[in-house]
Amino acid sequence: MNNFTGFTDLCIPEANPTELEAIIREAIELGYHNVAIEQVLDVTKGEGASNKNDVVPKPYSLSDLKATFGGQIQLLNRLTIIFSETSVSLALNRSNNIRSYNLIAALPTTENSFQYACQTMACDIVTYNSNTIRLRTVRKFYYLAVDRNIAFELKYAPAIVSSNDRKGTISRAHRYHSYGKSKNVIISSGARSPFQLRSPYDIANLGLIFGLSEEQSKESIRGVPNRILLSAEGRRYGKAGVVIARRPKTTEDSDDYSDTELEEDISDDENEEDESDMEEGNDTAEEEEEEDMEKVQPPKKMVKLEK
Repeated sequence: MNNFTGFTDLCIPEANPTELEAIIREAIELGYHNVAIEQVLDVTKGEGASNKNDVVPKPYSLSDLKATFGGQIQLLNRLTIIFSETSVSLALNRSNNIRSYNLIAALPTTENSFQYACQTMACDIVTYNSNTIRLRTVRKFYYLAVDRNIAFELKYAPAIVSSNDRKGTISRAHRYHSYGKSKNVIISSGARSPFQLRSPYDIANLGLIFGLSEEQSKESIRGVPNRILLSAEGRRYGKAGVVIARRPKTTEDSDDYSDTELEEDISDDENEEDESDMEEGNDTAEEEEEEDMEKVQPPKKMVKLEK
């Protein structure tokens, strides 16, 4: 069953439980239904090289946070992989921990790694940081990523803190618009404190500055991220999947009997009245047929009188 509904924020950086609890509480008050806690793996710096068996760290434990909020919000694990070469796939394929993450985000630092993320890499999101914010985007690979149902992420919290990030984020957003008409663009917070979070309606207005239309702005925090989450579930458990949804009741369908009609009893009096109506109808029909036959019959020939 598809449990991903409502407003979604797919990037809350990992922090200590106290800070995360305050951010998540603020997200609940603002109306978010799904939040992803982000962990970062930097392969370019050789992080995790000491662990030859598995370079991917274990997911952040969400059990305490889930117990605290008691199902008020759905918490997810996200892994953001910073890489520059396509050989990262060898380390990821040997990893067992990577299967425990709900989302995999790719952060390429070179043009070749960006093309690999869009074309081949098993990921759900293509994102950036302050060092790669001006990375060149190619239209061909942008549409390849869209066909693979990969989202392109924009973060607004760094744009609030730094003017350089603000300019870079707006520039990157407009490149998404010029190269791919802002298809599959999601807006995440990247908030490190509750004060950096914004309501979904403020983000919908912010999307207009990022070059998105009004409909795309709304979908960037609801429709597209929820579809990406559903696609990520298919990536984790297999290529085929089934979505179970409740069918809405429509008033136009009049073929089915209502409950009151099914409970009604058919009395004998009603049957007798129906039979008497049918008999009267038959008698009148026979009389009408006789009149019609008389009209159709030709006139009798007159006998000639002998003179």
